[in-house]
Amino acid sequence: MSKKPLDLAQIFPELALVTDVATRTGVEAVWEELWQLSSWESIDEVPSSPDFPYPHIRHNRAVLTMALAVADAFEQFHGVVVDRGLLVAAGLLQDASKMVEYCLDADGTVTYSEVGKLYPHGFWGAHLALKHGLPDVVCHIILTHTPQSAKFPLPLEGKILYYVDQIDVLAIHKDRWRKELFITK
Repeated sequence: MSKKPLDLAQIFPELALVTDVATRTGVEAVWEELWQLSSWESIDEVPSSPDFPYPHIRHNRAVLTMALAVADAFEQFHGVVVDRGLLVAAGLLQDASKMVEYCLDADGTVTYSEVGKLYPHGFWGAHLALKHGLPDVVCHIILTHTPQSAKFPLPLEGKILYYVDQIDVLAIHKDRWRKELFITK
């Protein structure tokens, strides 16, 4: 039995900033496939993490809003051009795989699904992004947006998403970093 399709344009008005039709269609296809594969009954139930009960959609929208504000500041003060289509497409997909990485256990507690246990965060989203014809750079950003990745994002859009994602999670929900003083030569 399939679920009612998501109205991604309603959930994420930022999708309109992805002006390339093939990219926008690919983003929608990845979200829809992940949604149909997920065990969640409502998109509003999908959490940001098993560590804190914060809705994924709210987190994703906060990250997109901050990323666009950083892009505006970079353009205004540094004269660089930020590809907003790439920024939004990758930003919409960087955490979309949470729909299949997390599930509820028998007690109703958020936990890792089998997919979440087997694959690194973002892998399944990047895999489906490739399947649906999205550019390699989008897949790269999905894979490298998390501190758990072995690589750091290469494009500016990926770096923006990496940092604003961490700001939203760490500043509001759970500060997982610690600052250490060290001297280098």
